[in-house]
Amino acid sequence: MTMAKGARTGLRALAGLLALVLAPAADAGPGNGIRLGGSAARLHPYLELEGRYDSNLVFTEEGEQEAGFILHVRPGLTLASPSERAAVDFRAHLDWAQYLGESSDLSRLFGDAALSVGLNRRGSLGLELTDVFRRSSSTRNLTLGYAVVSNTNDLRVSVPFRPGGGAFVTTLTGGWRLETFEPFVKGNLCEGGAPECDADQAAQLDYSDVTGGLDLRWKFLPKTAAVLQGEYWRRLPSDPDAGLELSGYRGWAGVAGLFSAHLAGTLRGGYGSASLSPGSISTWLANAEVEWIPLETASVKAGYLHDLGADPGAAGAYTSHRGYADARALLAARYTVQLVASYERRAYQGVRVVEAADLLTVTPSVDVELARWLTAGAGVSYSRRTSELAAGTRPLPGYAYSKTEAFLRVRGTY
Repeated sequence: MTMAKGARTGLRALAGLLALVLAPAADAGPGNGIRLGGSAARLHPYLELEGRYDSNLVFTEEGEQEAGFILHVRPGLTLASPSERAAVDFRAHLDWAQYLGESSDLSRLFGDAALSVGLNRRGSLGLELTDVFRRSSSTRNLTLGYAVVSNTNDLRVSVPFRPGGGAFVTTLTGGWRLETFEPFVKGNLCEGGAPECDADQAAQLDYSDVTGGLDLRWKFLPKTAAVLQGEYWRRLPSDPDAGLELSGYRGWAGVAGLFSAHLAGTLRGGYGSASLSPGSISTWLANAEVEWIPLETASVKAGYLHDLGADPGAAGAYTSHRGYADARALLAARYTVQLVASYERRAYQGVRVVEAADLLTVTPSVDVELARWLTAGAGVSYSRRTSELAAGTRPLPGYAYSKTEAFLRVRGTY
């Protein structure tokens, strides 16, 4: 009798659990996502398929390029839970890149994920946490001679303090960035003892960056603020014998926000310095950005940034000039056209193999909404890199290359 009663209780509990799990799916439809419980949170699973032609699969120099096709399969999900007390946004996808033909041995799994949590965003004291992970065949490093697989995790925490009406905001920030490397190409495509060709040597490029900062903002207009920012950072190589331990700081002052009903922007200037152990590099800093928003469905953004940083390994610190532009418009409520372009030039100091490097990228694209749950897109991306090498440096393929990529993708979202 006791066993029967326990069984009935267990069955009722199981039925209740099934009802709880299945209830959200009942409040869902293609494109609407899955509502989680009684909250405003919605979960959107999706699947994206992309075919891509790449004129230079392994970033080789002019005349030795190997072209090919890649099929990307990306299952993923997004979760949005808006709330003044605790807002959560999460997105993640896996990316299986299947290289076709003779380059099939390059096939592997990539992916990325991003989590954002905001607590008490309307209160006087809040907390913002973001964590972004990305695994890809691209890296911000411009001193590598071959392509690599980069695994990057970027964790940021900030604590904003907004006393009174929030006209003056003080924010303490902290961050930890970890990047590790793996070889991308093998065999005769990557030889000569370069670190990028061997797993153990590639791991010697791994590093962590730790940062701490203070951000002060005074809203002298409803949507425009004067800003004063300071940041200290430290580079910690995983292998101190193979990489440089660096530290530095940046200081900024300027204004940012909405200048008129259709014009927003940022204007900052400052000074930064990095210690190279021994030696140092110091430079002025500048950031000018303007965004024109003539319509709710169109915008044009352009900017310039002069900054300093450091590449992993023994590359040393650099100063950089970077210009960028982003224009987009929604046409006929279905078609989104976009043009993204950037150009960056870096000059290195310290233990130099590459004395200077630049990278140009231009990507026009168009996306169309075929249905509420189905979109398709196409585009072309062109990139070109050149380098100035130190005397006696062997010119490896990745120091100078160009590539053109054409892609066609379709994405279905529940």
